[in-house]
Amino acid sequence: MTDIYDEFQDDLTDYLETFKVVEGQTGLLVFVNSEIVGLDIISNKSAYKVLHKKLVESYAMDSMLQDNKKTSTNINLEAAHKFIEGISCCDESKNESVGYGFDHRFASDLYIGSALVFNNELIHASFFKSLEVEDGEIGGMARSTVRENLRKI
Repeated sequence: MTDIYDEFQDDLTDYLETFKVVEGQTGLLVFVNSEIVGLDIISNKSAYKVLHKKLVESYAMDSMLQDNKKTSTNINLEAAHKFIEGISCCDESKNESVGYGFDHRFASDLYIGSALVFNNELIHASFFKSLEVEDGEIGGMARSTVRENLRKI
């Protein structure tokens, strides 16, 4: 993984320069080539500020590793509203977290996500477009790094 990171270091620096954290920001809705690929929300502004770099780098690496040559920069607010509306219609399951709080899992034919809630406060939530489920897979998440980690389980 370090070799890949080193190979794309200049590109990652460009992404971080382009997508700087905004004062008071607590999340990001990510578009790649005009398509929404994910949403991350952190409950605390200062915690988000610390995690922003890792989140941007993660989405950027996924985009670069997909080697998609299309470079559209259109951001469609209607698509953003549809994404938010779609994730709110997901089926939900709730289980005690390994650590503190409760782990909420969300799934539908179009979206998949998870959220950590502690003392009825959202700590972190992530949502992605579902991909077509391949044979032998539990589910399809749009972020390739997450998919790779699931395959190792």
